Amino acid sequence: MSSLSVIEACHAAAAHLGRGEIDRAEAVIEPSLAARPHDPNLLYVAGNCRLARGQHEEAIALYEQALSAAPEFAAVLLNLGFIHRQQHRLVEARKALRRCVALEPSNPAAWLNLTSTYVNEGESSEGEAVAREALAHCPSSPDIRWNLGLLLLEQGKWREGWQEYRHRFDTPVLSAPTYGFGKRRPRRLRSIDELRAGQTVVCHGEQGLGDEILFAGILSEFMADVQDRRADLLLDCNQRLRSVFTSNFAVKLLSADVAAGAAVRGQSIDWVLPIGDLAALYRNDDISFPMRAAYLAADSAKIAALRATLAARANGRPLVGIAWRGGSSQTHALYRTIPLADWLPVLSQPACFVSLEYRACSDEVQRLAASRGIDIVHLPDLTLAPDYARTFELVSALDLVLTVPTSVLHVAGAVGTPCWVVMHHKAAWRECSRDRAIPWYPKTHRRFVRGPDAAAWSLKLSEVAAALGRLSAGPHRGADDGGFPG
Repeated sequence: MSSLSVIEACHAAAAHLGRGEIDRAEAVIEPSLAARPHDPNLLYVAGNCRLARGQHEEAIALYEQALSAAPEFAAVLLNLGFIHRQQHRLVEARKALRRCVALEPSNPAAWLNLTSTYVNEGESSEGEAVAREALAHCPSSPDIRWNLGLLLLEQGKWREGWQEYRHRFDTPVLSAPTYGFGKRRPRRLRSIDELRAGQTVVCHGEQGLGDEILFAGILSEFMADVQDRRADLLLDCNQRLRSVFTSNFAVKLLSADVAAGAAVRGQSIDWVLPIGDLAALYRNDDISFPMRAAYLAADSAKIAALRATLAARANGRPLVGIAWRGGSSQTHALYRTIPLADWLPVLSQPACFVSLEYRACSDEVQRLAASRGIDIVHLPDLTLAPDYARTFELVSALDLVLTVPTSVLHVAGAVGTPCWVVMHHKAAWRECSRDRAIPWYPKTHRRFVRGPDAAAWSLKLSEVAAALGRLSAGPHRGADDGGFPG
């Protein structure tokens, strides 16, 4: 029998886990658990060790044993709900987390996990109600407010959604750049009316290439207002987008060393503005989204040369870009990825397909060519280039883009290439809509949405294939299908 008491063993193991010492934590807890196999506290800490190792099913088994002994163990319910949420088992997650908040109504972590089970899940109105319930108990939680913002934006409730979305930089998830300004740090700009003549504002990127490209569609409006107020604007964007933004906007880019934390010499920075906050200034209702086809341009000579090269391979067929993987395990990759083999009904249509994958995909493309005789043009020097201008040039040279929700969707919208987005109904606010259009790209994008039932992707891809077949057979772009230039 272990010489440590239950409390001593739990505290010691928890201390090791806090320092990332999983082996030492298990060495402490396992002898005590062997001596007291039904003790809920020991089972809880042992489950935490499994959770730290990513052994989710083993952790669940230990947590369930703990609950059998102590059904009202709130910390166990919280971790159990967390794991189920990570594994997309939403019914189980919500059940555990509801039990947790019933026991501890002011537990912000439990409410945050519960509201998170509704974000990007196609249940935004239900999620909004849960988030408001959570805020009634935890009104100061920025994480819950951010979730509420995301749920509102999924419904097109723009004005309130953007106000809650602002809380993202108050959470541990995102950090605003400091730019090395010492004690006098610039303030975050909340209204264009705060900006005065002679002042300087830095607009900085955030959350990946796709978001920066999307929000860049508002940048010209902000630049005009900054100029009207005789103020100065500096842009701090992703390194891969510097050449694209430089060629499109008459704006000074923050130097790379300043963006990395060096001090600005000879210039006072008064304000900072995350690029996503532009939406709260200019996109607060449906009519504020402009009916335009493009807002960024790539190098026309390079586009023409690239199109000529691709056209020679196409032999009269339309040039159709395709991207089939999106997201990560943390950003709904499960619902944003369609295996390349599942696209066969689409790839069998009379078109020249060009890979727009930004991850290595040579093996997939080669296997498809060997097994099915389908040749997808693969140009990694363009899609994987450090300078994202190459991807802009490639997308600009195409007749149509077929993509899951990923950054290519936003490139197509920025340059005005028609785009069909093949997506699950569980989607983020960027792709959500009340109809088949996407408000950010109303003239170019069409949504093909798989519904909430268990129907296979093949049914939706058959619909895409039929639409592509009609478009390929037609003499020019159809008003309903959207597609090839005449």
